[in-house]
Amino acid sequence: MKEAIAKEYVALIPNLFSSFSELNQGVVQLSHIQNHVVEYLFMQQKALNLKDISAGLNIAKQQLKNVIKELEADEFVIKEPDPYDKRAVLVSLTAKGNEVQEKKWADIYEKLSGNITKLDEEEQIDLHYALHKVNVLLKKMEERP
Repeated sequence: MKEAIAKEYVALIPNLFSSFSELNQGVVQLSHIQNHVVEYLFMQQKALNLKDISAGLNIAKQQLKNVIKELEADEFVIKEPDPYDKRAVLVSLTAKGNEVQEKKWADIYEKLSGNITKLDEEEQIDLHYALHKVNVLLKKMEERP
């Protein structure tokens, strides 16, 4: 059973990636790596230091510094001193950075909603149940030692 589950999981990844890439097409105005940084900050909903962003995205700290510099110049992020570590800075999204992400996710939601209408009602119920179940089970697997 483990092998069958692993095969389905691996098959799911390119399907999700392809679907999400299609939904994401044309809604991002940033470079690929800039988008990852802004999206990560948006999802975390708090200011983070470079070390945390680097670890969370698995990006070299030196490369991240350059990306943050570009995003700061374009007013998507702001850097402020870390009150707990005088050597570090905290990076957070500006209003512009938040707006870009909110618009992006609204556009993705709208496109996805259009795609869902291609399914009949029973298929929509099946998809909802399957996605819910996959999310629940993946979270449960993370909780176990």
